[in-house]
Amino acid sequence: NWGILMAGTAINNHIGTEILLLYISAIFWTLGYDTIYGLQDIKDDEIIGMKSTSIKFKKNPKFFVSVCYSINILILAFLFRNIELHYLFIFLSLIYISTLFYQIIIFNKKNPNSCLKAFKTNNLSGLTLFVIMMTI
Repeated sequence: NWGILMAGTAINNHIGTEILLLYISAIFWTLGYDTIYGLQDIKDDEIIGMKSTSIKFKKNPKFFVSVCYSINILILAFLFRNIELHYLFIFLSLIYISTLFYQIIIFNKKNPNSCLKAFKTNNLSGLTLFVIMMTI
């Protein structure tokens, strides 16, 4: 996520509001997928006393991930509010949102394999978001 701040500063010679919002959006995306990833070995992490969002929200991780991904989507929607809505942008945006909600649906905190599968879906999420940004 630091790359957003660094690239934004390099291009604009300062950190603008849009760059900060994009950075915050990326933080919430990271919190979501990192929580899913951490659920794979939560028992081991608890034994060694590690602190993580997976442990903090272990009673209802789907709610926490849903909130994080929703904040990510809302911030991105705010940033893209003035973008001309052509079909490719709409299509890619729906794919991005779908990949995030797909993760929420498929991960099960009691099934590490489902958590890994959901986490790996972020490759498609990231690629889609990258292509969205390149089409703007």
